[in-house]
Amino acid sequence: MDLQSSLKSTLKNKYQKLNEAYSENLLLPSRLCYRELKHDYPLSNLHQHEFRYVDSSDLHTWFVFNTVPLADILSCDCKHDSSKRTVITLGVCGVGKTTTVQSCALEWAEGKGYHDIQLLFPLTFWELNLLRHELSLIELLQTFYPELKGLDFSCLNENKVWFVLDGLDEYHLPLNFSCPTVSDVSETSTVDSLVTSLIRGNLLPSAHIWITTRFAAATLIPGCHLLKETALQGFSNEQKEQLFRTVIGDDDLANKAIDHVKISRSLDFICQIPPICTIMATVLEDHLKSETGFKFNPLSLTQIYTNLVKASNSDIVAKLKKLALRRMGKTHVMYEPDFPESDLSVEEASTFSKECPLVLREEKGLYDCTVFRFGHSSIQEFFAASAKLDDIEPSPVRSDRCRYLVDQALRNAEGKSDVFLRFIFGLIKERGMLEPTDPLFEYTKKKILENILSYSAVGLFHCLREYDNQALLREVKLFLKYGFSPILDFTPTHWKFMLQRTSNFEGMRESFQMNVSTRCDESLLSQLPAVLKSKKAMLRFSNLTDKCCPALASILSTRESYLRELDLGYNSISDEGVRELVEGLSDPNCRLKTVRLQGCAMTSHACEYLATALRQSPKLQELDLSMNEIGDDGVRHLANGLSSLECKIGTLKLSQCNIEQKGCCYLASALQKNSSSLEVLDLSINMVRDKGANELFKKCDISQLTKLEIYHCGLTVLSCGSIGEALKIENSNLLELNLSNNDLKDAGFELICQGMYAWCRLEKLNVSRCGITGKGCTYLANVLCSVSQLYSGLMQKTGWQAVELKDLDLSMNCLGDEGVKEFSPGLKNPFSHLKTLNLSHCSLTDDCCAELASGLASQESIIGELDLSGNDLQDKGVKKLCVGLRSPQSKLEKLSLRTCGLSSRSIQFLTAALKSNPQQLQELHLMGNNLEDSGVRVLLELTKNQKYCLHTIDVSAD
Repeated sequence: MDLQSSLKSTLKNKYQKLNEAYSENLLLPSRLCYRELKHDYPLSNLHQHEFRYVDSSDLHTWFVFNTVPLADILSCDCKHDSSKRTVITLGVCGVGKTTTVQSCALEWAEGKGYHDIQLLFPLTFWELNLLRHELSLIELLQTFYPELKGLDFSCLNENKVWFVLDGLDEYHLPLNFSCPTVSDVSETSTVDSLVTSLIRGNLLPSAHIWITTRFAAATLIPGCHLLKETALQGFSNEQKEQLFRTVIGDDDLANKAIDHVKISRSLDFICQIPPICTIMATVLEDHLKSETGFKFNPLSLTQIYTNLVKASNSDIVAKLKKLALRRMGKTHVMYEPDFPESDLSVEEASTFSKECPLVLREEKGLYDCTVFRFGHSSIQEFFAASAKLDDIEPSPVRSDRCRYLVDQALRNAEGKSDVFLRFIFGLIKERGMLEPTDPLFEYTKKKILENILSYSAVGLFHCLREYDNQALLREVKLFLKYGFSPILDFTPTHWKFMLQRTSNFEGMRESFQMNVSTRCDESLLSQLPAVLKSKKAMLRFSNLTDKCCPALASILSTRESYLRELDLGYNSISDEGVRELVEGLSDPNCRLKTVRLQGCAMTSHACEYLATALRQSPKLQELDLSMNEIGDDGVRHLANGLSSLECKIGTLKLSQCNIEQKGCCYLASALQKNSSSLEVLDLSINMVRDKGANELFKKCDISQLTKLEIYHCGLTVLSCGSIGEALKIENSNLLELNLSNNDLKDAGFELICQGMYAWCRLEKLNVSRCGITGKGCTYLANVLCSVSQLYSGLMQKTGWQAVELKDLDLSMNCLGDEGVKEFSPGLKNPFSHLKTLNLSHCSLTDDCCAELASGLASQESIIGELDLSGNDLQDKGVKKLCVGLRSPQSKLEKLSLRTCGLSSRSIQFLTAALKSNPQQLQELHLMGNNLEDSGVRVLLELTKNQKYCLHTIDVSAD
């Protein structure tokens, strides 16, 4: 048999057994990713703690590198000179470097890949440690592969030969690149001389070298000898989920476990490391088995490791803890001589490794040597932290000794003790050693703030959150609320950085929405952690059903949830789904402020459940049930919750809910008992009529509302008296009032105007389609002109309040030209606040346009938006309006003239006006008029000219 055939046979026998062992323990990653690093890529400090390479929980985004196949990296076509022919692959502990080497060797041996490689010799540094005597390269290879004795090694010095040196970080001897060189494969020397001669190219200069190592040891090889630098990435999200499903078996349980990990960005990132991912999957499977539904009870990293070892042999664990503490900072591999110092025998370790392979692994090597490794270096740090606390626990000054560990961690900028300290804090919590008020935690918060811009703050932040997953959030909220530092001696600048760091650390999102193409229950259920981390979940029109409600309820009742606004409008959420939601809403942990369930086909039964939430959710501030057939019975049920003093609802929307007079009476009685929080009430498109409305006005002080929407409610003049009286009240808060589409007529409008004239803070009034005529405009004129009457000649205020009306909608009322002429002088009022005026469909002609133009041209006018659509103004009317538009005093920014019987002559007038006063008008709406294309093009050209503010036009030709 030739050398290649013999080598392939040997590797096949060796690694098939290893692969079987790994597969049984689920430590073999199914897929691996690589990233290629350019030589000028600024690698961060290679000696820092390895968790820093995978934990990007302090960042909003993180670097994504293109993956390349290993076959491309191990290409025999790559050109090298004799001194620069080493490919190095970096990777954190447990990421799969050794597994990758073994998989590569097995694929080559079985003829499944790497066909251009002639010979492949995998060697491990931890086994090279065992070779203390001098030997030649041929003897070294035959030591590792006794089957190759007697074979011809003359073909070694070729470019299709690869030497794979795995685990440089586990090599005990220093690599001395100044040592004497070896150039002959038969020349005897020390192992480190053979290795350095291979790397330098003195020995077999045509062959290739592939070295794998953890980051810190990469500095042992001078860059002048490196041909390629690569880094092994951990699991992608898909790979993590695949491993969870493989370990757990049950898809539903696996999904829950995946969600628990995703809730914590810190856990999610370190789950990239295959053995840690396996540990989490194993622990969470047991943790979640007994839980039903979607309840979230996330574990910290300390709790996961505690659960991993809790069923293990306690005597062996105690010995492993001592061993771990003594070996802090040493290599990962433990040889037989390392065990006596911890009273742990090789036999005990071997037995334990078979029972708990995720905690301790056994491996056989050269000379039938047995070595052990912790399942991951973080397990060693967990055991070491536990041993350290065993020493501290009896001490009366335990808090001071823990504070010393914090200081020690800060002194090491590379974060070498970050994870060790994180476990210290977590175990303090698990053992109940210190109270939350202990000075240690305040001290740690101060140290975080002092070092807020360094990575040290991140390490300490992890520690603090291991003890309390809400740590520092309370202080951040206090800062946001009051604007000063809740901890002495720190400025708002510190807290602004703290706010950003906390937000990034938590992975908080402002809003969650699903892609339009994937909106359904299943899609939502697969993204629950993202919902939990969002302030708003905008889920309207998402094809959701009751199926998603238990999961959403679970999020609402989870302490870690940031959800404050939930919009489920226009989904198929039935009464039963609402019942599920209310379980979350009623939970003491729920901090939701806004719930929108408009258009969900709910009935009165849903309101029975919601009443419970209103009584038990004092944080709930907005409830929108519009467009649901809840009827009077639904309001009766809601009233049971609204009347509770625990209810703090500020916004209640019940538009188009089939509520009538009876329902309005139930609502009135509830608000009579408890309306101190209510600011916005929407009862629109419900036939409550005058009796229902007056009952409400009698029992509820609507002057304390800021917004009242009561349009299309069957109201007449009989309801207007109470509204007018509310407007007269000196301490009235009412800013927005919508009475549109009610049959108020002039008499009703008169009562509203009397209220505004007397004393009014109202800023927005909508009385569209209320049957108002020109006569009603005389009452409005008193309001708009009244402010000037409230001042003396010296312009000093009297005891009257100025009208603050900013937005007035009079559309679809038959005002006529005379009506507009009546109130137009009010547009010139120097104390007017009116900015938006809607006069569309008001039976106007060109006859009123001169008065409107005069108002627009007035220095005192501040009208910014004017809508005259649907009036028969004709070109003559536009010509008159343009007199006002041309005036440099005009403040008009938006003009709507849709369907006004205009021709292209109007464009000429408008263009001329714009050229005279180019810096005001920004929007012009002319749709529905008979305009020629040439005129339209003129306007479009103006929007492209930076001289003009005009940027939006809508036009069409009939």
